[in-house]
Amino acid sequence: MSLTKKVIYILIFFITFFLIFNITSYAGYQNWNSLNYDVTVNSDGSMNVVETWDVYISETNTVFKDFEINKSKYSEISDVRVSRIEDREIPLTQIYKEQYHVDSGCYYALPIDNDKFEIAWNVGLDDSSDTRTYKIYYTIEDVVKIYNNCTELYWMFLGKDNEMSGKNITGTIKLPQSVSNIEKLRIWAHGPLTGNIEKISEDTISFYVPSLQKNTMLEVRVVTEENIYETCTNFYAQDELENILVEEQKWADKANMQRKLYKVYFVVAFLIFIVTVLIFYKKMKKHIREGNECIQRNQFDIPKIEYFREIPNEENATPSRTVLLKNIKLSINNIIYDTSKVFSATILDLSVKGFVEFQPIDNKTFNIIVKNGNGELPQDEKLVYDLLLNIARKTEGSPSVINSKELTRYAKRNYDEFYNLGNKIKESSKKYQVDSGNVDSKKISEAMKWENLSIIYIFVLTLGAFSGIFSIPMIATGMLQIGLILGSFGIGTILGSIINLVVACKIKNKLSILSSKGFEEKMQWEALERYMKEYSLLKEKQVFDVVLWEKFLVYATALGISKKVLEQLKTVHPEAFMTNDSYVTHYGYWYLISNDYFGGNGFSSLDNAFQGAFESAQSAYNIAHSDYSSGSGGGGGFSSGGGGRRRRRRLRRPLKYKLEFH
Repeated sequence: MSLTKKVIYILIFFITFFLIFNITSYAGYQNWNSLNYDVTVNSDGSMNVVETWDVYISETNTVFKDFEINKSKYSEISDVRVSRIEDREIPLTQIYKEQYHVDSGCYYALPIDNDKFEIAWNVGLDDSSDTRTYKIYYTIEDVVKIYNNCTELYWMFLGKDNEMSGKNITGTIKLPQSVSNIEKLRIWAHGPLTGNIEKISEDTISFYVPSLQKNTMLEVRVVTEENIYETCTNFYAQDELENILVEEQKWADKANMQRKLYKVYFVVAFLIFIVTVLIFYKKMKKHIREGNECIQRNQFDIPKIEYFREIPNEENATPSRTVLLKNIKLSINNIIYDTSKVFSATILDLSVKGFVEFQPIDNKTFNIIVKNGNGELPQDEKLVYDLLLNIARKTEGSPSVINSKELTRYAKRNYDEFYNLGNKIKESSKKYQVDSGNVDSKKISEAMKWENLSIIYIFVLTLGAFSGIFSIPMIATGMLQIGLILGSFGIGTILGSIINLVVACKIKNKLSILSSKGFEEKMQWEALERYMKEYSLLKEKQVFDVVLWEKFLVYATALGISKKVLEQLKTVHPEAFMTNDSYVTHYGYWYLISNDYFGGNGFSSLDNAFQGAFESAQSAYNIAHSDYSSGSGGGGGFSSGGGGRRRRRRLRRPLKYKLEFH
């Protein structure tokens, strides 16, 4: 896995973790789809209210509506009724005790803690969700105040402690009689600045709030310059109209200033967005220019090779070096290949070079005979040869012979040794590619620049995402200026970083750290791979060369195409698989391929044994280095049990009965 992919996965994990643990849970959630207040003010100064809730409710048993008595200054709430609306209105049953979970089909309306009046009713959606419609009826006494020069209806429909949000909040207030002149009817509303209140007629007022967040109040004030409440007795011997007008003007000025500031905030936010996008756009143009120059420097004037019919750089080639060269892209430190296939192919190559022979025992088992070959081995192959020699000396029998089953058992027991071997083989092959000039050290630095640039833009993208996420609750809770700035910066950063990340990744994918020499050799290996895979499709007929195809199969094994290559060979040269030299005691691996005794499965037996041994070591290593305890006996972390195997005390049973036989 490349470094960029690792960083992306880590960031995705942390963003997901943040979203899971920081976004408000929807358990116990209610939200108004619409809320309507139908208000009738009576001539005695009382007020009849009908609230109609179209509400979405999730995982909730009981819904609560509270009135703060001290703030409202009313004498009594009475005539409370709650109904559910389906095809018809279904009244709920009133109970007269407070309950956290109200009984099914019931509601209560009671004073709570001397400063609160509470209406609560059962909805029965403990483990589900639904959209419901309810009507809540109630009457409030002494809402209206009569002053010397005006009357005042001042009512808070929703307080700042309201924990529900919603949309389409509407209301109609019907006065007991019309004023003589509509200009003498004064109305105000306090709450979200998006709301609106208006006079419908001389005795009717309506208000509308398109959207209302939690902890946001909604209150209405209605003042008349003539007394339209004929039987109201709630008198205050003072002139209050001027004070009300001054107070409302101050609040209106403050609200208008906020509206102007919001416009300024939107302009500032838009400018931040534009500036952010322009900065990233400028960066993008620079990256494209530099990237094109970089790509031109990386282009090789080497014609494409369709097929290659010999081992490239045969003198220095090894399975590990080949696979590593084919997998090199931008980094020599993050190359992933199947080490078990390389291990198997390396042993086959040792056989070709005369350092290893095989002695068949049956059609699945064989001995590996480690010999003193002539000449020096490349470092990565010498590591495998030394391991085989070491295993042979440690196992029973001849100090130069390893049974294929014993190889697997040894690998399972000594998994660390095999794991380290894989790393050493890879490191040796990396060093060779650099020392041989296949890898250009200057191009490594250039490629790393674009690799690091991609990582930087991933971090910047994450920063923009967090800014956008944080802006939402800030806007919702009234911190509009900070929310807008964070949101505009976040959106601009997200767009700009995505564009630049795409540019950087496209440029990065067109680069190579290979020199022209390394690139040519890589093309030759790819052409040889095509030749082996498509051999039976070629029209040319060649004399079968066992020595050459023995070498080819070594690299076919390393590249994971050995099965297909053998099928090609058997199709074109079936005569090469008819050997039956039963008198031979041990041979190179071609003997096991072509001998009828193995039923044509000799190569598979070899390959499966070598790959299986290494894979067994890898599996044992992963289990041993896991943090989790194993209940199956496979190893892993310590568990908390134990103490079961104790020394048992022998108990002597007394002889109670003597048995006699007659």
